[in-house]
Amino acid sequence: MDTDKIWKEAEWTDEARHIIEGLKEFPENSKIILILRHSHRSETKGLEKAQKVRLTPQGHEIAKKFGENLPSSRPINLFHSIIWRCEETAIDIHEGFKKIGGKSEIKGVLLPLQTVGMNSRDFFLSEFKIVPFFDIFYRWVVGFYTPDIWTPFMEYCQSTAHIFLDQVKTSPENGLNIFVTHDFNTMALRFGWFGLRPEKWVKFLGGFAFAIEADQTLLLDYGELKPVAVPHWWKKP
Repeated sequence: MDTDKIWKEAEWTDEARHIIEGLKEFPENSKIILILRHSHRSETKGLEKAQKVRLTPQGHEIAKKFGENLPSSRPINLFHSIIWRCEETAIDIHEGFKKIGGKSEIKGVLLPLQTVGMNSRDFFLSEFKIVPFFDIFYRWVVGFYTPDIWTPFMEYCQSTAHIFLDQVKTSPENGLNIFVTHDFNTMALRFGWFGLRPEKWVKFLGGFAFAIEADQTLLLDYGELKPVAVPHWWKKP
C-alpha cells in the first residue's frame, strides 16, 4: 500500500487534506473544535449491519497520516462515537500525532457522536428503504417526525453544542478538540449550527472546524476559513 500516494492523490482524502491546510490559518491561540467523519471503512450491503463495519487497512493508515500532519504545537483531545470505526479512527489519529511529538489524549465516548436522537432505529431503517436520504434529513429538520420517534432537529443540535462546549472548557486556549463521528451527524451539526445546507455526502475524514473568538466565530468549511454568524444560544467554550 502506497500510503503517501493515497494521502496526496486519492479523491476520498481531499477533504482531509483541506482540513489539515485550513487548520494552519486559525490564529495561534484559537481553541479549535473539529467535527470529523471517521476514516475509510469497509463497504456494507445494508444499514442493519453498518454499526459493526470497521476501518479498512487504508483507513487505518490514512487516519495515522492525518494525525502526523496535524499542527504539533496544538495539544489535542479526541472524543469519538462508540461505533468501532470511530474509535479506531481516534486511536489512529492519536498514534500518528504522538509519532511527531504531539501531545494527545483520547477522552472517550460521547453519545451525540453516535446517535442523532433517533428513538426507534427500526423505524429509521424502514423509512430509509422507501424515502431518499436527503428527504429524510429535511423531514427531520422541519419536524415531520414525532418527538417519541426522533428528537427534534434543533433540540439535538443545541444539546450537542452545549455538551461539546462543556467538554472543551478546560482544554488549552490553543488546543484542538476533535470529535470523531459519522456523516449524518456531521451534516446535521453543520446545518444546525451554521445554517449551511448539506448538498453532498461528507467524505471519509471530512468535516468542519470552528473557533469562537472574543469578537467573531471562525469557520473552516471545505478548505475556506471565514468569519460566520452564529445562533444566539452559542456560548464561548
